[in-house]
Amino acid sequence: MPLNVKRFCGSILLASFVFIISSFGQGQPVPAKEPANDTTEKEEKVLTAAEIMHQRVGKAKAFIAVRNYASAIHELEMIRRETSDPSVHAVANVLLMNSYFEQGNYKRAQQFLTDLFSSYRSNNAHSETYYSAVAGQVIKGSRSRVERYRTLGIALNDRSLPLEAINDIEQMRLTLELIIEQAREVGVEKERTAVLMPLLEEATAARGLLARDDYDARRWRDEIADAREQIANAQSVVLSAIVETPLAEPETAPALPVATKEFVITEEKAEPKEASPVDAEPVKSDEGRPVKVIGASQTTVSESEENKNSAPASSPDEPIEAGALNGYAVNNPPPQYPAAARQLRATGIVRVDIVVDEEGNVAEIKKMQGHTLLQNAARDAIKKWKFKPFTRDGRPVSAVGFINFNFSL
Repeated sequence: MPLNVKRFCGSILLASFVFIISSFGQGQPVPAKEPANDTTEKEEKVLTAAEIMHQRVGKAKAFIAVRNYASAIHELEMIRRETSDPSVHAVANVLLMNSYFEQGNYKRAQQFLTDLFSSYRSNNAHSETYYSAVAGQVIKGSRSRVERYRTLGIALNDRSLPLEAINDIEQMRLTLELIIEQAREVGVEKERTAVLMPLLEEATAARGLLARDDYDARRWRDEIADAREQIANAQSVVLSAIVETPLAEPETAPALPVATKEFVITEEKAEPKEASPVDAEPVKSDEGRPVKVIGASQTTVSESEENKNSAPASSPDEPIEAGALNGYAVNNPPPQYPAAARQLRATGIVRVDIVVDEEGNVAEIKKMQGHTLLQNAARDAIKKWKFKPFTRDGRPVSAVGFINFNFSL
């Protein structure tokens, strides 16, 4: 077959093949595009401002966990500028001070402490909580670093240590002495005693662990004794600012009493009776954390006892000394566990001394004793309590007593 004929036939076959393929492709139905599911696209969860802030705090904690303190500090400082939530501020402040300490940036730590103390002196909102929490973190951080040195077998008063270690120990001393100086500055003010005196004792004890020599150690042991004497003179029972088990100190701190006094009110006199913690009436806070009311009896005051619930007083208008008021409560909502206290695992007993008016309402909170971070929760709860009216000779009278709240995690 001639060559031209072969080429012609090949071209015809190729053209036929292309035509068949294109026709087959055009004959197939094109699948219709499914309409977008608007519902699915709109189901993306919209985070609230509080949830976003919680995630950012968690991010800062993760930076601290991996020792990326520069990033943690940057994130925490941004959080403090962008939120006004006191609970978030309290947590961010503590984490920020922890980052400064772990980074070894004592200059910024001391400035941060000074700024919060100035705010506290100015009676700014929430400044008491912020300052006490950060000062407590300084004490806790110092004890942790002391333990780190001891674990490695390093004597803190060894003058042959590398310069970096000597400077680190000296800056810890200066930071603790700053807290001691601040506590002494306002510790004479009666309304601030419950906050500053525990910090003074804890900071003094931590400073004693960093003694330069035997003379310095004796000096700080004497300072500890003086601080405890000030607390005793202030007639206030306070809890430690540190929520972890402290290291061994030059002197053993006195333990807080576990049992509390309950007074059984009779017509003639008030008889003291020991109330065991086993008799405490447990209640649940809104956060699900147990908060026990110490000193409560399992039985309530009967109607007959209600009319004879006081000892004779020298004046008809003088309030009744009722002691523990738990058994007289008819409405006793539990406290809400503060977020900052839960974050720092702050626990302990808060005692609230109150005045109950003739109608059974809380007329006045005379004083509070206990952990600073827990006092506001106890104060807010006790204001909502209602008691059975107290009477003397058939006439309603006011009463003075106390309620103990035991916060535990």
